Amino acid sequence: MLRNVKTYHKPTTIEDAVALVQSNPNAAYLGGGAWIVAQGNPALETLIDLQEAGIGGIEGNLEGVRVGAMATLQALIDHRDTASLAQGILATAAQYTQSRNLREQGTLGGTLIVAGPADPLTTALMVLDTDITYADPVLHTAPFTSFVAYRERLIKTKVLITGVYIRRPPARSAAAFEVVGRSPKDKPIVCAAAYIVVDEGLPREVRVVVGGANPQPTRLHKTEHLLKGQLLTSERVTGALEPALAELQPPADFRGSAEYRLEMAEVLARRALLSAWDRARRM
Repeated sequence: MLRNVKTYHKPTTIEDAVALVQSNPNAAYLGGGAWIVAQGNPALETLIDLQEAGIGGIEGNLEGVRVGAMATLQALIDHRDTASLAQGILATAAQYTQSRNLREQGTLGGTLIVAGPADPLTTALMVLDTDITYADPVLHTAPFTSFVAYRERLIKTKVLITGVYIRRPPARSAAAFEVVGRSPKDKPIVCAAAYIVVDEGLPREVRVVVGGANPQPTRLHKTEHLLKGQLLTSERVTGALEPALAELQPPADFRGSAEYRLEMAEVLARRALLSAWDRARRM
């Protein structure tokens, strides 16, 4: 419950929304409200409702798909553009974020702001060709991987995420997503996403990200470099994963030890890479 909220605003522009939050240390953006209401921050006195700020909706064209920050998680699953993009990796990842009721309420922007180390949506977006837009109040566009790297700094300055833009993958490409949790529909303990572009029978581009095995979802650049241009086999993928995984620092909690998370990261990353490789060759 938000017992100490005294002021409520519903701005109609991004500039007004950012100005209201940045001018008040006890103000916060209100998207779907699933997280902020549950937190019940007693210091929060002002809410900036984003429903009329013009940052909702999902729009697709020949080049890519733009998803507004106020688009719900369930919309990512239901909308035809996001449901089919890159073999449905975004829709698949969104299914692991929350239960159906909370997906109807939770938004893309809110999810990216509060994302944990194993956040499935962040993990999936990192393997795709994704840009993120945010306002401070000037509108900026940045690679999504850069946003993940500097997310905490941006949160402290109270930027407003306005949406993401995902470019459509080329024809001979495929993505895959793998996850392990306490139950088939539970939030991931560890997850992995992979994306491969095939050219003349070999992987021209390789991307692989693991979530839940580091303080934040992490691209395995060393693995990508070792596999580019190589025929992918289980043994070759395992060998390429080893140096990258050795650099990770898995968190440990009641859901999984550091050792368990690291082992699962290897298993899931290998599965995702081989699955994407097989799909891309058959496209």
